[in-house]
Amino acid sequence: MTSIRLYRNPQCPKCARLARLHHRLDWLHRFEDSTDTSPLGPLRMGQIVVQDLRSGATLGGAKGFALLCRQIPPYWLLLPLLRVPAFRRYIERETGGCNGEACGIT
Repeated sequence: MTSIRLYRNPQCPKCARLARLHHRLDWLHRFEDSTDTSPLGPLRMGQIVVQDLRSGATLGGAKGFALLCRQIPPYWLLLPLLRVPAFRRYIERETGGCNGEACGIT
């Protein structure tokens, strides 16, 4: 049963690649992604937000990433790392948006 929805920019190849990875690792089928306008408004390239479909809460940055990690079993190992300030800042930068060239597929 789907419990979270990840909103991403429809033109961002980096976000599309990550969404495909999330789908492959989500054997519990708790995750879905959408390119519709998020409840927080239009998203920049590279920006993602995660909505908890049970509560309706929509989170961005490290909090949204933590919600995603709690739903996809292989990511459970990353949850303790979110307490490390440097890792948390990295996640904030990666999920907060990027310029066009930084969002290219590498």
